[in-house]
Amino acid sequence: MARSATTDPLRNFKFRVKIHPTGRLSELTDNGKDFEVGFSVVSGISVQNEMIAYREGGMNTHPHKMIGQSDYGPVTFTRGVFGEQDAMYKWQTFLHTWGQGGFEEGSNSDSEGNDYRCNISVSIYDHPVSTAQYDDDPSDNTPLTGLTAKMGYRLYNCWPASYAMGDLNAGDSSLLIQQLVVNHEGFEILWTPDLAEGSDVDVFG
Repeated sequence: MARSATTDPLRNFKFRVKIHPTGRLSELTDNGKDFEVGFSVVSGISVQNEMIAYREGGMNTHPHKMIGQSDYGPVTFTRGVFGEQDAMYKWQTFLHTWGQGGFEEGSNSDSEGNDYRCNISVSIYDHPVSTAQYDDDPSDNTPLTGLTAKMGYRLYNCWPASYAMGDLNAGDSSLLIQQLVVNHEGFEILWTPDLAEGSDVDVFG
């Protein structure tokens, strides 16, 4: 009996990451809008709920356990280093300048214009995909068109926790890797039924 491919779980290697800057941070991109970055690894989506123990007189066998705050773990984005693609490093530099109050005179000084936070969307696609088309222009930030996300998630109010560049070694033949770890204030997972109702992973309400 034939087995439908729709019963298979999603693969973990066909995904797209889009960063949504605001205010002055959007000036760091080529077109002043959202920008996509091809990552090889995205890891660390998790949430941990705090437990608050409460003891009650007369009930000495065990404490009540109530929920406290939810803590969202940092997410790590890993990709190779390209000489002309510096968006990740610029985000870190912007954050450092913001913390030092180093904006030039006459710059937009309102809180929205100088916001160092970004929302990030991750779209996950099925495999194989026969409708995808590769753009003829390699400079375009959307190399794949015609894809329909099967699920995805949105990260809210993200900012760089750390930025690291791989080591240089003349005796090694490995690729030069950079890694960006971001803190965020929560994530939302969009499942296939959510997307079927017209939601877009890249649209933030």
